[in-house]
Amino acid sequence: MSQTDTKSQLEDAGRRFIEAVPALAPLALSVRVDLQAKGDHQQYRLDFPGPEVSKDGGKPAMIDVLVMRQDFNDIIDPRNGMTEWIEAFDLGKIKISGEGGMVKLVAKVIEKQQRRHGG
Repeated sequence: MSQTDTKSQLEDAGRRFIEAVPALAPLALSVRVDLQAKGDHQQYRLDFPGPEVSKDGGKPAMIDVLVMRQDFNDIIDPRNGMTEWIEAFDLGKIKISGEGGMVKLVAKVIEKQQRRHGG
């Protein structure tokens, strides 16, 4: 998959994330996404609001997301909602770290949104 395709996928995923959890829309948030595959890994940065996606330049991010490329390809499908992402996290396919307070805030807002919408 080309870098342009990955960037587009991440932009789309970022937009869908904010649509699914609109309470996070005004939050200034930086997310580093590390996509790993056999012998290769690509790092991208998503800056919100936006999202603006760029190759990661090494600046610290508030949240770091680590996911295997194949798992990313499986859950990035636009037909999938937040449930697939949450399930992948629960199964350990997605690892999230970063500033403790920010990770907790985002998790709490997602959880509240899921409860409101029965997801």
